[in-house]
Amino acid sequence: MVNAGFGENIKAWHREHPEVPLHFFWDKQDEAEVCKVDDTLSFHQIDDMKFLHYMAGCRAYATTAGFESVCEAMYLGKPLLMVPAHIEQDCNAYDAARTGAGVVSDEFDLRRLLNFSENYRPDAYFRYWVQSCDRRIMHHIEAAMCLSHYPSPAFPYPCCSLSDVAL
Repeated sequence: MVNAGFGENIKAWHREHPEVPLHFFWDKQDEAEVCKVDDTLSFHQIDDMKFLHYMAGCRAYATTAGFESVCEAMYLGKPLLMVPAHIEQDCNAYDAARTGAGVVSDEFDLRRLLNFSENYRPDAYFRYWVQSCDRRIMHHIEAAMCLSHYPSPAFPYPCCSLSDVAL
């Protein structure tokens, strides 16, 4: 939650649901490294390793829909509540919601996230797709090299046929 202004929205929701443990990361410069509101609500300064540790152990993830954190949540199989703040985040949120990874909202209504998470089933194919990227990228690079017009002696790789180019 890079926009610290959402903090008040979170605090208001938390007052109505103090039983739900919440950890948020923000970039509020005038706060301590950890701003512990009470036993179940804490705001942490942005720290990538600490963030990933918390995300790996969380039940669900609420975000402003930055690309990296949406992808990390999808990879870890976490249901998402996305509250985009600008056009790039709108696109990320739309794409993730379209795949069934989460819901989009105008506010951090965490009840909506908790309700969504009750029936959420992560898409196992996404993790496989991410893990197969190296192989797929290399395939396309090699195919493009074979289609180029390099002279044979200077091009040490065996060429492929056009039928080998498609996946």
